[in-house]
Amino acid sequence: MEVDCRFCENCRLVDEEFPSANELILVKRWYECSVTKEVFLTLDELRKAYAKCSHRAPKVGYELPSRILDEVDGINLAISNILRQKVKVIEVKSETMAYIASPCHSRVDFETKVGALATLLEMNISILRKVLDKFGKSYEKDEKSLKLLNRLFSEKNMMTPELSASLSFLEQLVRLRNKLPPYHTPSMEEAREIMKSLGIAFLAEAGEWQNNSEILLKKFLNALRELRIALTRLAMM
Repeated sequence: MEVDCRFCENCRLVDEEFPSANELILVKRWYECSVTKEVFLTLDELRKAYAKCSHRAPKVGYELPSRILDEVDGINLAISNILRQKVKVIEVKSETMAYIASPCHSRVDFETKVGALATLLEMNISILRKVLDKFGKSYEKDEKSLKLLNRLFSEKNMMTPELSASLSFLEQLVRLRNKLPPYHTPSMEEAREIMKSLGIAFLAEAGEWQNNSEILLKKFLNALRELRIALTRLAMM
């Protein structure tokens, strides 16, 4: 996946309304570099500018998102090797990674990050079904990404304690996304319990949300790593 200026601390979104929000006539929206004052109107312009930029300032926490991308690439490669054809079971959009890589200053930022991470788990079901078909494993029609993977590893007798814990964490992450705004009707009490089980503070001070974000990203990275290792082993069978 190509990164762009939205991964940089120097990039800011300009969103202006004229003459005011109450008497809306015109909305202007663009990205601007705080260093060069250059304006970008399209995603292509952001990508090209980032590629040649000499003053990049990657956003806080970008190292973890970059490593997450590496694990996603590893998962896609392992499944491609299993099926003997190039496939992408996880598609990554630049917008999704921009949310994951951006700083986390508030609960709203954290909720957005949870949603972005959960989006990566919306895998291509038809590809996963092909993997189960290859190994002669049956599945239910309503089973989706994580349930299909659980079934695959269980029936291949590959379920280790580490892999089981990783899949459980990913399932909890999806549950958390489903309890938080703006993705679903919020259920904050249930969200609080899920976050507690993940070791994340629900009522965090402003400065603690970035710490919450890093805890979440590290757990997500470790879970993807276990998944990639298991799929790579499967590809070698």
